[in-house]
Amino acid sequence: MTTLRLPRRRGATMAAVGLVAAMLLTVAGAPAMADPTQPPSTGQTPGGGTTPDGGATPGGGATPGGGATPGGGVSAPGVTAKPGEITWAVQPSSLSGPDGRSAFAYNDLKPGTVITDYVGVTNFSTTPVTFKLYATDAFNTSTGSLDLLPAKQKPTDVGSWISFEKNSVTVAPHDRVNERFKLSIPSTASPGDHTGGVIAAITTQARNGQGAMVQVDQRLADPLLLRVAGKLTPSIAVESVSSVYHGTVNPIRGGDLDVTYTLHNTGNSRLNLSQSVAATGLFGLKLRSSHPKPLTDLLPGASYQTTVHLKNVFPLGPMSVQVHAQPSQVKGMPPGPKLKSAAFSTHMWATPWLMLLIIVILGAGFFVARWLLWSRRDRRDQAMADAMAKARRDTVEQLRRRAAAKAKVGAGTGGSGGGRASTGGGDGGTGDGGPEGSG
Repeated sequence: MTTLRLPRRRGATMAAVGLVAAMLLTVAGAPAMADPTQPPSTGQTPGGGTTPDGGATPGGGATPGGGATPGGGVSAPGVTAKPGEITWAVQPSSLSGPDGRSAFAYNDLKPGTVITDYVGVTNFSTTPVTFKLYATDAFNTSTGSLDLLPAKQKPTDVGSWISFEKNSVTVAPHDRVNERFKLSIPSTASPGDHTGGVIAAITTQARNGQGAMVQVDQRLADPLLLRVAGKLTPSIAVESVSSVYHGTVNPIRGGDLDVTYTLHNTGNSRLNLSQSVAATGLFGLKLRSSHPKPLTDLLPGASYQTTVHLKNVFPLGPMSVQVHAQPSQVKGMPPGPKLKSAAFSTHMWATPWLMLLIIVILGAGFFVARWLLWSRRDRRDQAMADAMAKARRDTVEQLRRRAAAKAKVGAGTGGSGGGRASTGGGDGGTGDGGPEGSG
């Protein structure tokens, strides 16, 4: 694939096996210049206005403005090609040669505009090389970087608006050609940013790992940065937020929290994005936060999915996860509407299993201790109750025995008094008889 960056002077050997050379572009630019001998049909200078900048310095490829040397060659200090190597450069140019631009950048062009421009292709090799010339669309890869559509995939945006007078060109050794193309903006083109690349490619034959002959497509491209005039509506959305907590057996250390989310450019302008992810517990207590690497050049309509890993997040049961995205203008672009941040929150439950187990064990121990204490106290109380009942029984028995003994003693004392009375009566009788006999 071809990743966007500034045009750079790159070489690829004819013996490259099974690999597609990645020729990178950066979205950096300076005002474009049209063919000085053929001004644009609209009366404008292509790329009039401020141009996007991708953070790289212009001139990253073969020396911009390197004029033709006597005899038709080109001068490029530090660029040499070994025999058998193919080394080349692609640069924005005028009819007479590279003009110092680092990208094909056109700003605020109205639908229906047609512009003529040039691309310079320099062959630093020792043999003639045939290059295919075409343009295609850019897209954001899964890592967020910019790339260009494969050669076999037909462009549907700005890449389809470019037409070359020649689809291929053969460049002599140490020579350069400046090929003309037209950028025709459809009348139905939507306002905002359209990004692609202008490519010079070669196709070589090589053997793959199985020994079979395959075609190797090697590409070198310059960024194509177009802003169609009209209302800009920059907008970003945070979507599809999910979180997964991975616990730990260490009760004094937190686990890991994985937060997955998607950043979606829902507007019509390229945006840079700063990101932040935070996990909070009860009462807004911040547990952990992270600030991932900023995302640069998210294209209109593009989405970028990523996963952020938060380490040592202590599980406190209910937690909230917040994802925040703050957009900013791509450097070098003219001021636009105020950019609004986007945020998304989701809730989750991080169960502290080991802590809960410890709490359960402690709770069980507490209740067992309470039960044992209660059981011991109950046995003691029962023993005291039994002792008191026995004492009562003993007391009652003793009182009963005493009462029985007293009753027996009383009964014995009453019988002894009656005998004495009888004796007395006998004595009286005896006495009484005396007088009666005498009479």
